[in-house]
Amino acid sequence: MNCPGCQTENPAAAKFCMSCGTPLALACPQCNTELPPGARFCFNCGHQLGDNATAPPPEVESAQQRLEQYIPKELLAKLESARSSGMGGERRVVTMLFCDVKGSTAAAQQLDPEDWQEIMNGAFERLIAPVYRYEGTLARLMGDAILAFFGAPIAHEDDPVRAVLAALDILEEIAPYKKHVKQRWGLDFDVRVGINTGLVVVGEVGSDLRMEYTAMGDAINVAARMEQTAEPGTVQITVDTHRLVGPLFDSVELGGIEVKGKDEPVVAFRVIGRKAKAGRLRGIEGLEAPLIGRDAEVQKMTSALDNLQRGVGGIVCLIGEAGLGKSRLIGETRQAFLDASETAHWYETAGLSYETSHPYGLFQLLVRRLCQATDSDTRSSLREKIDALVLPLEEGHRSQAASVLESLFGLAQESGAPMEGETFRGLLFSTMRSLFQARASLAPHVLVFDDLHWADPASVELLVHLMPITGQAPLLLLGATRPDRSTPGWQARVAAERDFPHRYSEVALQPLSEGDSDTLVNSLLTIADLPPALRQRILAKAEGNPFFVEEVVRTLIEAGTVVKGEDGAHWFATSDVEFNVPDNLQALLVARIDRLDEEARQTLQVAAVIGRSFYFRVLQRIADISENLDSELEALQRAEMIRESARLPELEYVFRHSLTQEAAYNTILLRHRREFHRQVGEAIESLFPDRLEELAPMLAHHFMEAQLPEPALKYYTQAADGAFRLFANSEAISHYTQALELAHQIDVGGEALIHLYRNRGRAMELNNQYDEAVANYDEMESLGKERERQELLLAALTARGTVYATQNPNFSPERAEADCAQALQIATELGDRASEAKAHWNLMLVQMVGVGTSEQAVESGRRSLAIARELNLREQLALTLSDLGQAYAGVGQVGDRRGGASQDRDHYPDGQATG
Repeated sequence: MNCPGCQTENPAAAKFCMSCGTPLALACPQCNTELPPGARFCFNCGHQLGDNATAPPPEVESAQQRLEQYIPKELLAKLESARSSGMGGERRVVTMLFCDVKGSTAAAQQLDPEDWQEIMNGAFERLIAPVYRYEGTLARLMGDAILAFFGAPIAHEDDPVRAVLAALDILEEIAPYKKHVKQRWGLDFDVRVGINTGLVVVGEVGSDLRMEYTAMGDAINVAARMEQTAEPGTVQITVDTHRLVGPLFDSVELGGIEVKGKDEPVVAFRVIGRKAKAGRLRGIEGLEAPLIGRDAEVQKMTSALDNLQRGVGGIVCLIGEAGLGKSRLIGETRQAFLDASETAHWYETAGLSYETSHPYGLFQLLVRRLCQATDSDTRSSLREKIDALVLPLEEGHRSQAASVLESLFGLAQESGAPMEGETFRGLLFSTMRSLFQARASLAPHVLVFDDLHWADPASVELLVHLMPITGQAPLLLLGATRPDRSTPGWQARVAAERDFPHRYSEVALQPLSEGDSDTLVNSLLTIADLPPALRQRILAKAEGNPFFVEEVVRTLIEAGTVVKGEDGAHWFATSDVEFNVPDNLQALLVARIDRLDEEARQTLQVAAVIGRSFYFRVLQRIADISENLDSELEALQRAEMIRESARLPELEYVFRHSLTQEAAYNTILLRHRREFHRQVGEAIESLFPDRLEELAPMLAHHFMEAQLPEPALKYYTQAADGAFRLFANSEAISHYTQALELAHQIDVGGEALIHLYRNRGRAMELNNQYDEAVANYDEMESLGKERERQELLLAALTARGTVYATQNPNFSPERAEADCAQALQIATELGDRASEAKAHWNLMLVQMVGVGTSEQAVESGRRSLAIARELNLREQLALTLSDLGQAYAGVGQVGDRRGGASQDRDHYPDGQATG
C-alpha cells in the first residue's frame, strides 16, 4: 500500500510507513494514533470513532499528559527550549529507535478494547521511560509501537550509545511485565527493537512533545527494517550504529538484511548486553601511535607522582578540549606510575554524559572499583565486598560506614530504615573522608576523576570535601575536564586553586603543532604515502586535535581513499579527494552547539554560512538574526566557538575550529542554506562595492551555493583572471573550471567560452600540467564541433598547436602541423587575422625542427610578424620576434635577425614588443 503522507510503497502488512512513519492501519482522525480493529474510541486521546461507540473510561489521558509523566523536568525544559528553533528544521545525524509489540494485531482481536488499552498503557510506561532516561525524544507514538530519536532536538556526542542503552533497558523492564500479561490475560506478549544511525531532517517539537520530522534519504526506512526483522525480545542494530558503539556492547553479527531500495543488504548485529570490560570508542582498531607532542605535560604529571611517592599529596587538574588526549595522557601516566611502584594504588572513575543528574554517580563507580564489584554482583555479594572495604577503619566506625555505603547503593532497606536527607549526606562525607585518609595512610593512592565536566553536583561537592586529605596523607586527586565553566565539575577546579594553591597544579593541553600532527599521521599509518595536498587537508581539518586526526584518517580508510600497501608496512592514498566531517565528530560538535541558547545557536549557524571568518557588518545584514547580536557574539566567544580576529579595517570574527564551522553549517536545511548564501552575497556586494575584485572568490562561492549561476559565473571569472594575473596558476585553474561548469549550464556566448578555456589551458601549461592542457583544448574542440561554432574550434586548434609545437612532454611536430593547417584554413574563412598570426607562429616553430625547411620557417615567421605589426598584437609580436631570430640563424641570415629586432625596436621605442 502507498503511504498517504509521502506516497512510499509499503508491504501490505505494514502498520506504519517505513519512510516517514505515518500510520497505515486504522487511525484516530483526531490524533492519528493507530487503533485495533473494532475500536470504539481512541485509547490515546479518547476521541469517539462512531455513533455507537461507548464513552472512554475516565482514566484515559491525553497524549500530552501520558508523555509528560515520563519526562524528567530537566529534559522537559530542554525540549521546551528546542521547540523555539527559528530554523524550521535541521539536518542531523540521528540514531533512530523503533520498538513495537510483536503480534499486536492478532492479540488486539482477541481482547476487549478496554483490556487492550490497559495492556498497552502498561507497555508504554516501560517503553517510553527508558527513552527519556537517556534524553531521547519520542518522535511518534503509534498504537503498538514507538519511534524515538537520539540526537534531535538535543544532541549528545554519544547518542548511539544512549539509544542502545535505552533499548536494553526496555527489554529489561518489559520482562516482568510479559509475565504479568501472560498470567492475567493469557497473552504471549513481547517487544523487539531496531536501531539505525543516519542523516535525517528533523522539525520542531510539537505541543504534545512529540518530534514532527521529515526523513531525508532512507535512514528511517532502515531503522524500521531492523525492527521488523528482529526476533522478539532482542535489539537489532545496523552496521552504521555498531561502528559507533561496538567496543561497549557484546553483539552477534547477523549478516545482511534485505532493505527495499537498497542495492546491497544492510549488515545487522544483535546486541546481547554491555561488555564486562568496555573497550575504547576513540582510536582506530588495529592502529596505534605513541604519545606525541606531550613531553612537557608528561613531566608535570610525573612531578606530582614523584611527590606522592615521597609522601606528599596533591591535586592535579588536567584541562583540555574534547579530543586533545586527556584520557590518553592519564593512561600513559598510570602505566608508568604502576611500573615504578609496587605498593601504590591507582583507582579511576569517570563522569557519564547521561548521568549528570544521578546523585553521587561518580563515587558509586569509584566505590565499585575500590571493592572490585561488578554489575553481575548480587545484593548480598556487594554487601560482603563493602564490609571488606571498610576494614581499614577503626572497629567502632566500620558498622556505620558499611551502612552508609549500603545506602549509597540502595542496599540498606534489608538491614533497616535507609539513611536519607541531610543525615545521609553528613555521614557519607565523613565516611568517605575517613576511608580515604585511612587507605592513603597505608599506601600512596591516586584517585582519578575523568570527564569531570559530566560529574553530578553531589559528587563534585564530595570531591571538594576530600581535598584537605592531600595535606595529611599521600593522596593525589587527579581530575580531567573540558574548559567549560558552566559545569559543576569546573567548580572543583576553582575550589582547588582557591583553597589549596600550595597543593594544586594544572596541566593545560593545547593542540599539537603541525609537525607533531604530521608525525601522528605517519605513526598511525606507518609512514603514510599520501599526496601532499591530501596530507595538508587532514592537518587543516584536525588543527592539532589528535582525536580529530584519528577520525579523519578513519574516515579516509573506511571510504577506501587510504589503503594498506601489499607489503603491509605502510599506507597509501588511492585518490586525492575532499571529505566531510565524520559522523561521530559531527555529533560531538553539534552537542556543544546544542548547549547554546537558541538565539546564539542560530547566530552561529548563519555565521557558518558566511565562512570560517566573517565580518560583523555582513552578519548584521542577514535577515532573521537576533536583535541582540553583540550579546550573542559575546556568548559565542565565552563558549570558545569564535574569537575576534580583527577590528581594523573591519570588525571580523573567526571560528576557533574549522570543524565547528562545518558542523554548524551541516545542520542547516539545504533550502535555508541557499537563501542565506544569497543574502550573504548581496550583503558583500552592497557593503564593499570597491573591493569586489578582491572578494570575487568569496562572492562566487556564495552565489554558487545559492544556485544563482549568472552572478556566480561573473565572480568565478573575475577570481580566475585575478589569480591568473598573479601567476597563482592552481587557483586560476580551479576558478576557471568552476566558471566553465556554470557557463555550460547557462549557454554563454563563444567569446566567454574561448576566454575561459584558453586561459585555463594556459594556466595548466604554466603549471606544467601539459596533459591536462591538451585535454582542455580537446574538450574545447569537441564543443566547437558539437555546436558548429568555428571560432571555438579555431581557438582550440591554435592553443593546442602551441603545446604540440613547443618543447614539453607533449611535443609533437606532426600533430602541431596538422592543427596549424586546419587553423589557417578556418582563420582565413572567418577573417580572424589574430588567430592566423598565431597559427603561422606555431607553424614556424615546427618547421624549425625539421617538419619543413628553415626557409619555410622564416616565411611563416615573417607572415606572423607582418600581421602582428599590422594589428598591433604586442604579445604575439614579442613571441614571433623572439623565435624568428632563431629561424634567421637557421638559414645563415644573422644580419636579418638583428635587423628584424632593430626594426621592431624602432616601431616600439619603449622596447616592450621585444619582450
